[in-house]
Amino acid sequence: MAFVRQLVKSGVKNLTVLGWNNGMETDMLIGAGLVKRVESSYVGLAMFGLAPNFRRAVERGEVEMVEYTESASVDRFRAGWYRLTFFPTKNLFGSDIPKYNKNIREVVCPFTGKRYHALPAAVPDVTILHAHAADKYGNILYDQRRLMENEADTILARAAERVIVTVEETVSHDAVLSHPYLNLLPRYFVDAVVEVPFGAHPTSCDYRYELDADHLRLYAEAARTPETFRRYLDRYVYGPKDHFDYLEAVGGIGALMKLRTEGGGLA
Repeated sequence: MAFVRQLVKSGVKNLTVLGWNNGMETDMLIGAGLVKRVESSYVGLAMFGLAPNFRRAVERGEVEMVEYTESASVDRFRAGWYRLTFFPTKNLFGSDIPKYNKNIREVVCPFTGKRYHALPAAVPDVTILHAHAADKYGNILYDQRRLMENEADTILARAAERVIVTVEETVSHDAVLSHPYLNLLPRYFVDAVVEVPFGAHPTSCDYRYELDADHLRLYAEAARTPETFRRYLDRYVYGPKDHFDYLEAVGGIGALMKLRTEGGGLA
């Protein structure tokens, strides 16, 4: 989210957002008028339903939505990682998605004659990830205790031309050598790391802090109309001079520490 807020400030236009399960980050980019196309399975705000800016823009024809299932979306990045032009799947038979998504083609296996759907490879210009820690060389560490399966992160990174990772903390290279099993994304896949504590706010960072439900509710309400959303951007995106100014705007360290969870960290 810290990266997305900075991207909104940059004013870059006509983005195509590739994902497998998208949320507030994509909705914010759409609400700021930066997106022309989304390729994913979903754009929503967790318990607050579909993302309002996304839904409004798609209904008005301002943003093109190219829909895949979650597993199909990940398989597209898998093809990009393997440097294949497509990935075969059988998971879409019985679904209407191939009927409406003309980028999905039916193919026949030359060895068995079995039918598959071919998914076009996804090769992002840039993959953006948020993780727990990194050293200065770009070795990315994920905490030992975590609820989420992080395989998708590594697939998205390997599929991309460039990879930028924001992290909760930077650590020494000795810490990486001491925790090699946590280095799910080695430095040769990463182009840049940026230390931004609470960089996922108001969403969560697995076992470091929970999502800020009050702020997410505020966002969902603000995104209901372009006018109220513009006021949200003015207060929380354009107004703060940097990430730490943003953290003060959302309540400061006292409020943020209430979101902290036990069990996070490299140990």
